[in-house]
Amino acid sequence: MNLDPYRLARSVVPKHYAVSLEPELSNATFSGRVAIAVDVTEPVDQIVLNAIELDINAVLVDGRNVGYSLDAVTERLFIETSVLPGSAVVEIEFRGVLNDQLRGFYRSTYCDADGTEHVIACSQMQATDCRRAFPCFDEPDFKARFEVTLVVDEAMMALSNGAEAARRQRPDGRWVVTFEDTIPMSTYLVAFVVGRLEATAPVDVLGTPLRIVHVPGKGHLTQFALDAGASALEWFQGYYAIPYPGSKIDMVALPDFAAGAMENLGCITYRESLLLIDAKTSTQMERQAVADVVSHELAHMWFGDLVTMRWWNGIWLNEAFATFMEAMAVEIFRPDWKRWTAFSLERTDAFEVDSLESTRTVEFDVRAPAECNGMFDVLTYQKGGALLRMLQQYLGEERFRQGVNHYLRQHCFGSTDTSDLWDGIEAVTTADGGDEPVREVMDSWIWQAGYPLVSARLTGPELVVSQQRFSFSPESGDTTIFITPVAVRVGDVVHMVLLDGPEARLSIGDTTAPIVVNAGGHGFFRVAYDDALRSRLTPGVLATLNTIERYNLVDDASAACVAGRLEPNQLLTFLEGFQAEQDLAVWQAIVASLRRLSRIIDHETLPAFQTRVSRFVSPTLTEVGWTPSDRDDGLRAKLRGLLVTTTAVLGNNIDVQHRCRALLEGEQSALEPELRAAAITVVASTGDVDDFERFVHGFRSASTPQEQLRNLYALAEFNSAELVERACEFAFSGEVRSQNAPYLLSRCIANREHGAVAWTIVRKNWDTACRRFPDPSMIRMVDPVKHLNTPSAVADVQGFFAEHPITQSATSLAQVLERQRVNAAFRERDAADFATALRG
Repeated sequence: MNLDPYRLARSVVPKHYAVSLEPELSNATFSGRVAIAVDVTEPVDQIVLNAIELDINAVLVDGRNVGYSLDAVTERLFIETSVLPGSAVVEIEFRGVLNDQLRGFYRSTYCDADGTEHVIACSQMQATDCRRAFPCFDEPDFKARFEVTLVVDEAMMALSNGAEAARRQRPDGRWVVTFEDTIPMSTYLVAFVVGRLEATAPVDVLGTPLRIVHVPGKGHLTQFALDAGASALEWFQGYYAIPYPGSKIDMVALPDFAAGAMENLGCITYRESLLLIDAKTSTQMERQAVADVVSHELAHMWFGDLVTMRWWNGIWLNEAFATFMEAMAVEIFRPDWKRWTAFSLERTDAFEVDSLESTRTVEFDVRAPAECNGMFDVLTYQKGGALLRMLQQYLGEERFRQGVNHYLRQHCFGSTDTSDLWDGIEAVTTADGGDEPVREVMDSWIWQAGYPLVSARLTGPELVVSQQRFSFSPESGDTTIFITPVAVRVGDVVHMVLLDGPEARLSIGDTTAPIVVNAGGHGFFRVAYDDALRSRLTPGVLATLNTIERYNLVDDASAACVAGRLEPNQLLTFLEGFQAEQDLAVWQAIVASLRRLSRIIDHETLPAFQTRVSRFVSPTLTEVGWTPSDRDDGLRAKLRGLLVTTTAVLGNNIDVQHRCRALLEGEQSALEPELRAAAITVVASTGDVDDFERFVHGFRSASTPQEQLRNLYALAEFNSAELVERACEFAFSGEVRSQNAPYLLSRCIANREHGAVAWTIVRKNWDTACRRFPDPSMIRMVDPVKHLNTPSAVADVQGFFAEHPITQSATSLAQVLERQRVNAAFRERDAADFATALRG
């Protein structure tokens, strides 16, 4: 007998599903039938599979009616029958509800041009919600083929993973649409979409038809994502050296979708703002978000769909690898965006969490499937992706690619553990004479929490690099050793040092050349130089560093400040040394540091800080200019927007504020998108109730998803307790979709002046939020409480969550709460001295 409360026995294994579903959109219900061909490996007295929130009408095994029971606690259907080894067919008839929780088989809605509401039946199965759509063996290694049939009303589009194979009309006028069998795949990848929808003409990509499906009237917003998708799909097939494993790809934009997107084979689903976009009116960040997500999901067609993790502890590798591959694909699609630079910048979010005592290992043992929800965070996506980038740079790009290809070919259509990838890569590197310990290196990073601070010092003719785990609490004394490839540039020569102990030595002779540790900037660690080495990083040398290396200098200094290794005024002076900087990425690090410093400043000292920020940033804004030119690339325009916002808001520059208001009140069609987005932020941050109403109207009348979100999130920026309160009320009003409302509330809590007001409202409406908002969004909604750094706010927040845990995100919540304590300690330790320095 199988006593595991979370894993099904392997005595009955599915091989093929014939699923038929008949949704009734008018009353949000569905009926269905599934016939599962199974292999029975040993005699059983009971067949157990997964089902929840379904009414079971009948169960047959090999054509015989049998008894059954449904256990809602374990989400299991117990079929009472004895079956001998061999083949069998399990048939189940059932009914269910199209829920409003954005999971399983659920309902989404939209209004047409006449204001008529239409319902779409759609699905989201990851991680374990396929059992809400039909009874199944809902575990990732139970891979099987799926033949899907959807019964739909006239004029309804029906989509699933496979291409449409046949359709016939019943006497009652409904259409029976059958789809081709899928490849062997996991239940969490099954997809259905039914509704009044439109599709673009298919684009042929090496024989695969690619199209976008959308609600009527939005076809003009599809071209950019089609171009990005076609580029990525073609490039991935070349990189993986394996053809796309399905028969077609529909990329489906859904009005209601909890996640960003979902990699269902052949039927990828997205929230509208990450697929539908007007390239002419959107910002570079908005376009990159679409290209990123489209590329990310297409990368999964091989890494995740074709080859799948055996159990949920391996989900991190699926997502980390797709994060890594999205950067490669977008770099090919738009090299002017410098996607690898942005990729390196995104590590900062992972560093922030990984500097906490409550961080976690990248991979951890998962028993209950719900535990894997804790993996959908920055440690999976950003840290995991960064570790793969570090490994790629250590081995060389071509050797890494060959290793990945070997792994995919070896496990095609199968299931794997994380170590299978390291073994696949190591098999290739060993075959060509290499001795890199791939599994040993990666295991030291995957199974140990945190990352090192690599310190560099000169000892005679040797460079000594040593490591200690970095922490925002330096007194922790953690002695964890990471096996770390460290690239060191001495003058123009790059050396690779494998730091596999407390320290390593590199002979450099008597050279006085500048030395850069983490050359190229791809290592997942921070760097501390001794005084002698730091003195060699003169302004002339800094100008020769690449963008990522300069970014890392700023980011490392900012983290050192929080950890108490650098005083805030020293950090501010250090930042001011970059006044001549012209690169967007470095300025993003500078501005993030300035925002961090602003949160430890009291109201009396704030004007002095604002004056210093304005004096620091304004010359660069003048140099970049307000008027876009033909020489501008997307990043130059984005830098302009960042400088405008920083000068006007953090620097409280009245002239820039007035100019932004004039831009927003002028002719909008001619306004460059980056400047328009910046002007919206500035006007909201300095505006009044009339401006608030303007943005509410802009939200209601927006012509693109991006414009709608820009106006919605502007409501959180106002420097008025009353207006922040109104923004929170708007989020709970029902007018904002449940997928977006938590993020409006999150931005309200992040408001520097009135975040505590927003938190109080969220606190009072906690039960409503838990009932109405998707589970994954709850932790994202409250993440900014970490910025509420006064003693009273800390006591309030910590006490509240002691009684109101977010069980599906327990580890992430512990990290948010620890980060709040770290920020409060930072303020307590340094605020007074910083204020004195600013006023002096």
